[in-house]
Amino acid sequence: MKHRSSGRGAALAAAALVLAPATAWAGGMTLHTRGVRPTARGGAFVAGADDVGAMWFNPAGLAHLAGTPDGVDDDDRGSTEVLVDATFVQQSGEYDRIDSGGNPQGTVSNEAAGLPIPTMAAGFDLGDQGVLAVGVGAPFAGLMKFPEDGAQRYSLVDMSQSLIVQLMVGVGWKLGDHIRIGATVQDWVQSLTQRVVVSGCPGQTLCAPENPEFDSLVEVSQNDFFNPSGSLGVQLDAGDKVTFGAAFQAPIKMSGGATLRTRLPSSGFYQGASVVGEDATVSYTLPATMRLAVEIKPTPQWRVELAGDVELWSEHKEIRIVPKDVRIENAAGVGTYELGPMAVPRNFDNSYAVSLGVEGQPVKLLPLRILAGYTFETAAAPDAYLSVLTFDGQKHMGTLGAGYRIGRYTFDAMVGVVKVADRTVTPDVGVSPQLTPVRDPTDEPLEVYVNWGTYRTSWLMAGAGVRVDL
Repeated sequence: MKHRSSGRGAALAAAALVLAPATAWAGGMTLHTRGVRPTARGGAFVAGADDVGAMWFNPAGLAHLAGTPDGVDDDDRGSTEVLVDATFVQQSGEYDRIDSGGNPQGTVSNEAAGLPIPTMAAGFDLGDQGVLAVGVGAPFAGLMKFPEDGAQRYSLVDMSQSLIVQLMVGVGWKLGDHIRIGATVQDWVQSLTQRVVVSGCPGQTLCAPENPEFDSLVEVSQNDFFNPSGSLGVQLDAGDKVTFGAAFQAPIKMSGGATLRTRLPSSGFYQGASVVGEDATVSYTLPATMRLAVEIKPTPQWRVELAGDVELWSEHKEIRIVPKDVRIENAAGVGTYELGPMAVPRNFDNSYAVSLGVEGQPVKLLPLRILAGYTFETAAAPDAYLSVLTFDGQKHMGTLGAGYRIGRYTFDAMVGVVKVADRTVTPDVGVSPQLTPVRDPTDEPLEVYVNWGTYRTSWLMAGAGVRVDL
């Protein structure tokens, strides 16, 4: 017999499984900055963006590359600028869990190694007015890995093998001497692999909510190759010393196929049972971003930028999952469970960031630049859904950097640290559920929440890069 009512419970679990990769790129799993030079300025690279890396912050800044920029000799200026940089990003994470019975479970720590994250781009001079650019890069992400039998296992085991890449084509154009505009067309490509433990405790039997005999390890693989988006930007010079900048990044509608592989629980209840089918589709929205900034040049050698970012994570309301003929067959005495479509609510909050960046040349005759930056950013994940998948919180980022130009080569280096405020999810607030694929919640309510406890995290970054005029 086919228990279609139980399919709702199974669909909820499948939704949550596929949901994990979807929310990995939410606030807390990525930083609001990228690239060596922009990060050295604290991510304040909107009004003052003036190299090919402007594509990721404000594409209007590409127009600075048209013709010969101020302060650069014609002999040192080619018709193409090439950027190659890489930043090593390491996110630590510690979680002191309180289980569903109110018992402390000790501390688990992130075991994943840091990630070297590259950025590559090239800008091609179209004359005195315009520039065409192409680029590829990835968000500054810290992906977590924990013990398979750790206290956190019902939220995440491993996501360290995942990858997201942004492919871009951009144009920057000068409208006279004081206004620059720009736009990009983007494709977001992701390859995500995530492992998590679900509970196979069925509604027909009584079992402890976190009985290891009913633990089932699930691996979800998702590949999306075409997810288009784009951005627009403008810069306005209000005199020689003040520049205003604004940019808008459109939301990204992510949708693609996923594969679910399951290791059934060791309990005798599942003797002879099997999982049939492994395909599903998942869709969700990554948020739009708005940036506003002003840059002041108190002297020709120094620049100070104040920038504000708003990431509209309130758009991230739900994950839509549609399994394709996935079911559990021959479970003792209960027949077949089918997994049906499901929408999982997320209810994230908008996040806000304020950045201050400084870049200057202390000695006029020495082409050495000093960079520094600070950012404060709010959290996107609310307490109710905070978990080891999204180590999120209020962030304080401090960065230092240096740059040096030798002929057609400009070298940049940066170090930075991000301190995230500790957060505690109490039993009266946390509602991230234990995943129970074969339990029908309409027949027997089972409220087992698995995100209670205290979360601690921080980030370290170090990077270097080169820009070459060809």
